[in-house]
Amino acid sequence: MIASREDVWLALSELWLDHQPDEHDHRHIARVLLASGLSTEELRGIYLEEVAPLLWLNHWTTAGVWSGFDPAWLSAGCRRNLQRRQSRWHRWRCRLLRRPMTYAAEPEWCQVLLRMEELRG
Repeated sequence: MIASREDVWLALSELWLDHQPDEHDHRHIARVLLASGLSTEELRGIYLEEVAPLLWLNHWTTAGVWSGFDPAWLSAGCRRNLQRRQSRWHRWRCRLLRRPMTYAAEPEWCQVLLRMEELRG
């Protein structure tokens, strides 16, 4: 299986759902990320500059999305952020807001990275 960038966006979006991901979720996300063939550095860029700017407010709302984001909406928003990655303003904004954008997702991201290393074995 080869995962597309859209597959990566959808898998990473699970880190911003209003529920606690478990071991199974971490392994699923890790498998999708590995199947993309992208480097860990590029995946981190996608996490920080394409997915987080779109989804971070879900962790800050009282009743956020918990069952999954609409794939068409997610893809359109992440595609816009992919284009914006070339913009200094977008990169600066992502650096400035990194903590609030990833405060709840970062521990889960670290778990996914660990699972990736295990799967590479």
